[in-house]
Amino acid sequence: MKLDRVEIGKLHDLLGMGGEILISSHMRPDPDAIGSVLALREMVETFGGRPVCILEDDCPTRCLSLPGAKEIRTARELGQVSQYSRVIVVDSGSRTRIGIVEQFIATDALVANLDHHISNTRFGAINLVDTDAAASGELLFDLCHELQVKVTKSLATNMLAGVLTDTGRFRHSNTSPRSLQIAAELVEAGADISALTEQLYYAIPEEDVRATGRILDTLQMHANGRISTMHVPVRDSVEDPDNIIDIGRAINGVEVAVLLSEMKDGRIRASLRSNSYVNVSEIAAAFGGGGHERAAGFRMSGTIESVERRLLPRLEAALTKAIAPN
Repeated sequence: MKLDRVEIGKLHDLLGMGGEILISSHMRPDPDAIGSVLALREMVETFGGRPVCILEDDCPTRCLSLPGAKEIRTARELGQVSQYSRVIVVDSGSRTRIGIVEQFIATDALVANLDHHISNTRFGAINLVDTDAAASGELLFDLCHELQVKVTKSLATNMLAGVLTDTGRFRHSNTSPRSLQIAAELVEAGADISALTEQLYYAIPEEDVRATGRILDTLQMHANGRISTMHVPVRDSVEDPDNIIDIGRAINGVEVAVLLSEMKDGRIRASLRSNSYVNVSEIAAAFGGGGHERAAGFRMSGTIESVERRLLPRLEAALTKAIAPN
């Protein structure tokens, strides 16, 4: 773990203050975001605090069975905006990624930033960022030991949800020996990895399966087969786009896969994945986004076609510049 012990001490002090603590994460949350918010919720309670979990977007259906998920609220469903003076933002590379939850944060709030993204902007008064961690769930597991928080079955389940999905079921290149060790300890603590995998990956709604077929029909290849792109019109939006973009990345010869999705607010969400040597985090950052070297994204105004026209030249330049390992 590469966490500063001074920062750990500051987080310990924040948790020890008691009272209400706002916990939030990035827009369109994935299982690592949800699991981390819920794990922090239990950790705050352990210290005697009152956690308030607010996100911009709804909890994904596949995460609703995670322990405590029903306690997560969305910003738009809260009629009155309360402002919190103590805040923990987890699994978010920048403060802007929490979206309209920003309105719940007091101007002089003490903000703790807990994350693992290489593009993290260190936006907190407290910054605990471990870019070696495959998931925020890994970071929180280490924090439990540092803060002497007992890892209960519910804590283990929520943290394993993040480790399991951010490593792509332990098949992505970010899977380290530490990832496997942590997963083993979480299973020993009571997490049911079989049930969790079934819940997060194999309970797909019928409409998402049908939409996936239509999305796959949009597949196009670029740069002599090294880039794949697919388009998702708003009517075909699916809950777990990672399953689709992974198909684009799995095509023989592809280095970068792109999924461009229409959002209900009129913007386009670009998801980028690379296989071996292109740092898609740098490309996403150029468009105001961020993420990991092999998985990143951004949102911008325009149409799918206009965003693709701007994105493809940068991807092609990155392919030319990058040197694939021998």
